[in-house]
Amino acid sequence: MSIYKPYHLLLLVSILLFIRALLSTKEMIDIHVHDTYIVTTFSFLYWILVLLTYFLWGIYVLTRNILFANVLTWVHVILTVGVLILFICVPLFNYKISYVDLSPWTGFNRFNSTSKILEWGAIILILVQLIFIVNIVGGIITWQKKRS
Repeated sequence: MSIYKPYHLLLLVSILLFIRALLSTKEMIDIHVHDTYIVTTFSFLYWILVLLTYFLWGIYVLTRNILFANVLTWVHVILTVGVLILFICVPLFNYKISYVDLSPWTGFNRFNSTSKILEWGAIILILVQLIFIVNIVGGIITWQKKRS
């Protein structure tokens, strides 16, 4: 087994996120969804991202023999790692309070650059996971055709 697989970067980022979650202070983020405000700390979000990256790494390890294309693996891992590194660096930006407003009503729109970065980063992170699904489904289909 070679250690030079792209999905091992996910394990490295998971460790970095774990360290960042331990060092995180009481930085807060407000998320406004329709008529509900969710107030949480960045450390909670880091723990979720640690679990996500560790889960993705585990799935890659389990499915490494049936993946469709190595290029899709590289694209998925690089884009995921890029967005997660952005999330690690967000608190380092100069900001006061982050508000993420996901409602169609514009009464509470108090966006700043940090919340825009978080919003677009989350959207990109979710869309990039579709590449992972395509890679696995394509690999399963190819594997089934080889068996037939």
